[in-house]
Amino acid sequence: MRTILTAGIWLVLPVLVLAADEEPPKDAAPPERNQLKPTNEIESWVFELTDEGDGEVAVDGDAIVFKTTKTTGTDWHVQAYQTGLDLREGKDYVVRFKMKSPQEVTLLLVGQIHEPDWHEIGLHQDIQPTKEFEDYEFEFTATDTVQGNNRIGFVLGIDEGEVHVKDMTLTRKE
Repeated sequence: MRTILTAGIWLVLPVLVLAADEEPPKDAAPPERNQLKPTNEIESWVFELTDEGDGEVAVDGDAIVFKTTKTTGTDWHVQAYQTGLDLREGKDYVVRFKMKSPQEVTLLLVGQIHEPDWHEIGLHQDIQPTKEFEDYEFEFTATDTVQGNNRIGFVLGIDEGEVHVKDMTLTRKE
């Protein structure tokens, strides 16, 4: 009996080793991976103030807080982005986060290239957050991207007020 069991193991073992060595097909999607840095770290964000637009950024526990203190009539004069994203042309992505605002404000969630001409890459959503944290999820197809130099973030210069964001992720849709 011992001989049959040992022979069986030697017959099955090479099949298991060969199966483990097989590479996934080249067109297989990579595992879901968040491309964003931690939401509640100021260093994760580029906070841009242009012309007379004014604001500040702070951390409140597990959330980042963007505060617009002066608008100019041009929405992009206050904005915050995570940069250096390597989005693949024609691939589908999902952005998820929780957001709230104590004031009634409107802002934009956008994806762009992070170099002149700053064009959008398939993501443009108006958002009017509520007073309590609410879940948001947006899908988009990345178009006209630049390898390794795209950005996702918020255009905040529409209304004065503050916005709290937490648990933000950007993943490729499988």
